Amino acid sequence: MKRYLIILIFLVVPLYATAQSPGFNTVLYGVAYYHEYMPYERLDKDVQLMQQAGISVVRLGESTWSLFEPQEGTFEFAWMDRIIDRMHKAGIKVILGTPTYSIPAWMALKHPEVFVERLNGTRSSYGIRQNFDITNPVYLFYSERIIRKLMEHYAGHPAIIGYQVDNETGTYGAANYDYFRGFIDYLKNKYHTTDTLNKLWGLNYWGMTMNDWDEFPPRQNATNPSYKLEWDMYGQKVVADYLTWQAEIVSEYKRPDQFITHCFMPSLTTLDQLAAARKMDMPSLNVYHGSQNNVNGEDVMWADDFYRSLKKNNHLVTETNAQTIGWDARGQTPPFDGQGRLFVYSHLAGGANMVEYWHWHSLHYGQETYWKGVLGHDLEPNRFFDEVSRTAHELQKIGPKLVNLKIKNRAAILYSRASDFGISYMPIRDGNVYMEVVRQMHRAAFRNNIGLDFVLAENADFSGYDLLLVPPLYV
Repeated sequence: MKRYLIILIFLVVPLYATAQSPGFNTVLYGVAYYHEYMPYERLDKDVQLMQQAGISVVRLGESTWSLFEPQEGTFEFAWMDRIIDRMHKAGIKVILGTPTYSIPAWMALKHPEVFVERLNGTRSSYGIRQNFDITNPVYLFYSERIIRKLMEHYAGHPAIIGYQVDNETGTYGAANYDYFRGFIDYLKNKYHTTDTLNKLWGLNYWGMTMNDWDEFPPRQNATNPSYKLEWDMYGQKVVADYLTWQAEIVSEYKRPDQFITHCFMPSLTTLDQLAAARKMDMPSLNVYHGSQNNVNGEDVMWADDFYRSLKKNNHLVTETNAQTIGWDARGQTPPFDGQGRLFVYSHLAGGANMVEYWHWHSLHYGQETYWKGVLGHDLEPNRFFDEVSRTAHELQKIGPKLVNLKIKNRAAILYSRASDFGISYMPIRDGNVYMEVVRQMHRAAFRNNIGLDFVLAENADFSGYDLLLVPPLYV
């Protein structure tokens, strides 16, 4: 029987090979672009500067449902047609997002029941994004309608190479009635009877046994760790099911040469990434780094290692920082000269086929005014623009050699999302202790030039690895 070593005893250097991945014959390098946010008309100027910089792809449309459907049932696409047509004329490829992560005001007014009701009993309201219950049937009705209208209109456009379904999706803390009833159905399907659940959860403790599913208590005051774990695992499933649902709708319309993706966040307990990625042609990653001396190579690489491992194939970086980041004036530390270029090549070395900045231009209003893009608030070329241009023109030459890199690691970390959750319910101290151990392992391997993949406990295939690092298997 093959043995798996759980200690570092030798160097395991990552090996690289190239193989074809559908739709990618070179590395893509680009930006998220929001002409609709601009304080004045400058589409032609922006496209001219993008061409000058060597931008090859833009991501559009994921944030502006209210412009696509300004009134219920009234759809307007001319404003986006103009942008996509102009990009196509310039030879810039387009990734189009489904605009479902920020609902329009008319929906909020007509259907306040879509807003998230949290565990503490408070209910969200209009004024911020991602404030709704993704299981709410009213929200799902309107979401499906706008997705289908969007796909009917744009699927044939030659500029569009792929679709991003939703954006950085989570449950947003939902504990609504529809969400809770879905949880009960999930438990019925898994445990079948309350007797089984009583036994496996140990509900005799404190006399919490149930004789009927109608007696099942809401999550708000539940203290049983098994309840907490199932609630959180259900939330992971809810998000994965939602993204799968969107991907299946998009797949009804997309061309064979177009891909479907979703932009995941580095946080590993937001959703079941493995299940969500099954319907994606490739996963994408939104990852932001520290700058100057507040970042190291392991910080940059670990998320690439995880998301590359989901499908054992290449991934995309749909968002990363251009200049300074943050929702306020603190932490406005611009990167060193050349640091952005370093991050790009680091992601490519981690298996990315694309790197996109969030975003092209700095915003002049809204929550993310201080989150600077490639262009500053004066919207003129600057030092970072020059660095982007240098990197882009390098990639025009060597991108075909760097695309579809296949990393063949002989070592991996076993990640258990159930253990990650479980330890958090009764921690030995504050902070995410489980993830600290994961990062310590990853950091030690990185410093010793040991390339790592991630193996997820839900689909634990250790074949091909000589070294397996196992964080605490609490569950």
